[in-house]
Amino acid sequence: MKTSSLRTAVSVEQASAEPAADKTPKSSAARHVRGRRSTGAPKTGPSDVKHWLSWQCQMISGVNRGAVYITSDARAETLAQVTCWPADAECTATMRSLAIKALHNGAGLIKSLLDKDDGRREVLDHVAYPITRSGQRLAVVVLAMEMRSEEQRRAVLQLLQWGAIWLERALQRQTSNRNDAAALALQSVALLAQTLPFPVVAHQFCSLLADRLGCARVAVGLPSGLQLQLLAVSHQLRFDRRMALLSRIEAAMEESVDQARAVSLPMVIGDEPSLNRAHLRLLEEPGVGAVCTLPLVSNEQTVGALTLLWDKAERLDRPTAKLASRIVADVAPVLALKQRDARPWWRRAREGGVEFTHRLLGAGYLRFKMIAVSLLLGVALAGLLQTDHRVTAPAATEGTLQQAVVAPLASYLLAAHARAGDSVKKDQLLAVLDNRELLLERERQLSERDKHAKEYQEALAARDRAKISITRARVAQAEARLRLVEEQLRRTELRAPFAGTLVSGDLSRTVGAPVERGQLLFEIVPSDAYRISLQVDEHDVANLQTGQRGSLRLAGMPHATIPFRLSRILPIAASERGGNHFRVEAELETAVPELRPGMQGVAKVVIGQGSYLWVWTHGLFDRLRLWAWSVGF
Repeated sequence: MKTSSLRTAVSVEQASAEPAADKTPKSSAARHVRGRRSTGAPKTGPSDVKHWLSWQCQMISGVNRGAVYITSDARAETLAQVTCWPADAECTATMRSLAIKALHNGAGLIKSLLDKDDGRREVLDHVAYPITRSGQRLAVVVLAMEMRSEEQRRAVLQLLQWGAIWLERALQRQTSNRNDAAALALQSVALLAQTLPFPVVAHQFCSLLADRLGCARVAVGLPSGLQLQLLAVSHQLRFDRRMALLSRIEAAMEESVDQARAVSLPMVIGDEPSLNRAHLRLLEEPGVGAVCTLPLVSNEQTVGALTLLWDKAERLDRPTAKLASRIVADVAPVLALKQRDARPWWRRAREGGVEFTHRLLGAGYLRFKMIAVSLLLGVALAGLLQTDHRVTAPAATEGTLQQAVVAPLASYLLAAHARAGDSVKKDQLLAVLDNRELLLERERQLSERDKHAKEYQEALAARDRAKISITRARVAQAEARLRLVEEQLRRTELRAPFAGTLVSGDLSRTVGAPVERGQLLFEIVPSDAYRISLQVDEHDVANLQTGQRGSLRLAGMPHATIPFRLSRILPIAASERGGNHFRVEAELETAVPELRPGMQGVAKVVIGQGSYLWVWTHGLFDRLRLWAWSVGF
């Protein structure tokens, strides 16, 4: 019975509320229709939400107060906008806390609570219902009403759910409009940031705004001396600036830039009137019903102006002008960068010099001045202080004497007693060649010598002088061959010619292999006699002379500095390490027992004195002088 009475009350109140909604003045309805026609979608503002809340609270009997809370972020953690009913009422902390709980739960809540902020100090039924769409929390509605039964509470909650459909769609449209505005601004910035020529991207930007804002024409102008000159016009890649319409557009841009404010006709931007004489002349052009000019400002500097033209006055309204202002604020820095990149190199250099001079001599920029003074003092000190002028070159250690041990005859390797890296003594056995064939040859020569010696004795006994001469020659020949074989036998044992270090030769893995006569088997250098080999660049070799001193640091001995003195400069260049280098030899001034042949390092030779500035820069200037001469200067 109570439920039917509630439904009857609700239906009666709904019938009484509907005519009230129809009492909207025709002029405001017409303005609302014009707004919809100009933007393409209905607008939703605080007045619409307030009207909806008033209609809901009047439709349900016994409502003490109501409120609509609108979320301020996507996660719905804060409530930014509040609309209360009645207008003179205040939303209490109890209603706000219940709204937050309903948002977090994502479902409607019904609780009987004592509102301490309410002066009447009575328990009221509080109903909270969140409004969501596609998982996004948009708002929450809270009503405080007289105590009811459980069934009536649920009926009220269902009525809120039905009535929230309109508010849900309205809030969704409002969110979509904001997202569309942000997307349009982002798309404009992306267009202008392309690497295409500046007039092309500006033309694309103007065409985009003309299509999205329903403009008849959009133009962008940039400063050119003391005037503004058109850079691009929508849907018109090529244009003649001498046309009356374009000349008046440039005049309107200059009028807006001179005042440093936006100018629109009809006036939808700003509350104070501005000078609009050039804009009035622009409205005299056929097909122009509304105009809006916005200056492009980046870092407090005007970098251009944007003019939008509509064919009808009603197409320009305040939301459209705000959207255009937002887009201008976003694209102005990008236009400034594109304008800066489009300058010729001489202009960039001139402006850079002017800016540098202003920072150095003008007011402010204390940090920049301190850095400049510090650099000048550093250059002055570098030009006054003297230091050694050194030539740097890669260097390596090598023995003063390097002797090769080669195979004396063609044979086979019988044994190897040393290899590369070993320190050997004088006459130390290094390797042995196969001597079996030589032993047989020696036996044969011994037999041949004994045979001829016997014949010689017989000739002596017979006193045959002719035979004596012949046999004596044969004996001498046999003894010579025997001495040759014995010498070859002695040389099958390869020995070190002096005490030193083997720098090459590892025959331990080739025992039994054949060797050819003259084949290199070992290389040996003295253990205590080294020299330094420098590879000096051809740009520095002219400054070197024998007798100059220097120092060497080796990769294997980075802690020690080894002094040396140049002994020989070879006048032969070798192409290596990406350039021409000359070989320079140097003698060590002190013996270093830790040295080994082949150690690499860096050598520096002192060739004179000079200032730090000259030492650091003379090589660069020499190369620049050579380059200038090669190109004809």
